Amino acid sequence: MRLAVQRLYDAAPANEWIRMDRHRTEFAVTQRALQEYLPPSPARILDCGGGPGRYAVELARQGYQVVLFDLSAGNLALAQEKATEAGVALICVQGDALDLGRFDAGEFDAVLLMGPLYHLLEEAERRQALAEARRVLKPGGPLFAAFITRYAAHRDCAARYPDLLLTQHSDYDRILKTGALPPRDDGRTAFVAYFAHPAEVAPLCWGAGLEVATVLGVEGVVSAAEGEINKAEGSVWDAWTEVNWQIAADPCIHGGVEHLLVVAHNPRWRHALREIAGRLDAAGIPYVVAGGASLALHGLPLKVKDIDIELETDGAYRFAELFADRMIEPVRWRESEIYRSHFGRFDFDGVQVEVMAALERREGAGWIPTHVSHADTVTLDDAPVVASWLEEETLAYIRRGRLDRAALCLPCCDRDRLAALLRGGTKNPGVARRLR
Repeated sequence: MRLAVQRLYDAAPANEWIRMDRHRTEFAVTQRALQEYLPPSPARILDCGGGPGRYAVELARQGYQVVLFDLSAGNLALAQEKATEAGVALICVQGDALDLGRFDAGEFDAVLLMGPLYHLLEEAERRQALAEARRVLKPGGPLFAAFITRYAAHRDCAARYPDLLLTQHSDYDRILKTGALPPRDDGRTAFVAYFAHPAEVAPLCWGAGLEVATVLGVEGVVSAAEGEINKAEGSVWDAWTEVNWQIAADPCIHGGVEHLLVVAHNPRWRHALREIAGRLDAAGIPYVVAGGASLALHGLPLKVKDIDIELETDGAYRFAELFADRMIEPVRWRESEIYRSHFGRFDFDGVQVEVMAALERREGAGWIPTHVSHADTVTLDDAPVVASWLEEETLAYIRRGRLDRAALCLPCCDRDRLAALLRGGTKNPGVARRLR
């Protein structure tokens, strides 16, 4: 498949460059997303699978340091020509999006992955490409991932050559059923793609350890109907661009566009938690991650605002000694109207971490222990982390009246564990779970 994609772009690298002239709205809305979410120039950007560099050259014009990484030598050669014509510097590197090993972890301030994912037919490969992109992205940095939608081929067929639905019915049937358009059996150069259902793109990115900020339908309402809009100039063009930008995030249009753009971030909390867990383990200090971070470790699509860590009483004070340079509020006994515990607050490069020990909740005139009782060892980017049971967190949210959060958890809970907790016991022991 790699060779089929490479041959496709080497055969006519100019096609992708001029495609943006035919699809001006896609280019304009994507540019708006980049303006909205990219850090200021001269940030360092990896344009992975960026083809002949239409976006890379434009970003270089804006003062960004851009590395264009692509499978096709023809694409890279054209990109270098276009960069020279524009009078900008562009670093061009040939390679495969499944292997970014030549780049260091956290080397880039932002990553564009706006081509490879729709040429990877297997979900495991799409996950690998996202994982590689996240690895080379700095904590907190944005990632832009593009997908061709499930019905894009049919919309294009209807708009330009409707007879192909009959003459190439096997291809169109396969796309409807599986989303896949594999290489031709006869070896001829042809489009190779995976057409993603809109419902799968955000979960795929969440599953790769990213936090999704938004999903955009970049063609907006002019999908497959761009003829007159492409003729527009001046204030008319600006007005249509603004309308399509405003509605791009509306899920109602996502099944009726050709491309979806996921804007996501490499979560800072994951980097912070790996550091914390590693140092606590090395120091022999038992701990459990609770709250929202625990839910995210169990695979729920949740933006983590802070990290809650429960320890034994002496462990909380040892934590304070171990991370004294990160301390905001020292660990000490604190009591509110609802909770009391040994509590301290820390900052890890913008990620707030709250530690607590001997946590109790007020019940009437008394206090009852409310600390985590059951935990699993999960895997965070190949590092072991101890996290509370999802089922125990779910019941805690119900007790606190956080029914929205409980509703998010319940479909992912183990029914036997949940039933055992409700009975006041534990039927199943904690087991190690490997989570991305």
